[in-house]
Amino acid sequence: MLITRPNHDITTNYLFYWSTLLIEQAKKSGKVVTDLNQKRANAKEFASVVKKTRPAMIVLNGHGDHSTVTGYDNEPLVTKNDNPEILAGTVVFARACQSALELGEEAVKRGCKAYIGYNDDFVFVTEDGKETHPLQDSTAKLFIEPSNHVVISLLKGHSPSEANSRSRAMCLKTIQKLMSSSASQDDSELVPNLAWNYAHQVCLEK
Repeated sequence: MLITRPNHDITTNYLFYWSTLLIEQAKKSGKVVTDLNQKRANAKEFASVVKKTRPAMIVLNGHGDHSTVTGYDNEPLVTKNDNPEILAGTVVFARACQSALELGEEAVKRGCKAYIGYNDDFVFVTEDGKETHPLQDSTAKLFIEPSNHVVISLLKGHSPSEANSRSRAMCLKTIQKLMSSSASQDDSELVPNLAWNYAHQVCLEK
C-alpha cells in the first residue's frame, strides 16, 4: 500500500494524523506500506515509488479539484491531462475534493482498477483548540472515520464497491444518530455536511 500524507495546512494535517490509523491497520494485515509523508509527498518521489513498487492500493490524502490530486504544498501528484495512467492496475482511494469528477473517470479509462473518491468537495468540521491534536477531535472523527473505513474495508478483503458501500453506511448511521431526539443541537447541525460527503462519495470502476 502506498499512502501520501502531506501536512502543510490544517486540513492536510488532520488527514496526516488520521491516516496513521490506516498505516497501523495495513501493517497488522501484513501489508508492506510506503508512507510518503510530509515533504516526501511530492511528484518526483510519488512517480518513482509507484514505478518501483507497483502498489496494489494507493491512498491519496491532499487537496484536489476535478482533474487533480495534490501533495505537499499543493504540488500536483496526479492530473487528468498529464499522468492518469500512473494509477493503472491499482485500487485508489482519493481523499481529496472533486477528483472523482474527471481525474477518476480518466484514470479508470487508463487502467485503474477502481477509483474511490469524491465528485465534489470532501468536508469535515473541527473543534476549536484541537488543531494540534487532531486525533482527539471528536467532531472531526464523525467525518473522517467513515472515510477511513474505505481503506479498512479494502484491507479486510472487501471489493472496492463493497468498501465504498460500507464506508457510506457508516456515514449514514452517524447521520441517523445525529438526527435522533437525544442529539444536541450542535451535533444536529453537522448533519448537512455529513450528508454532503455521503452523497458525493463514489466508486468508479470499468
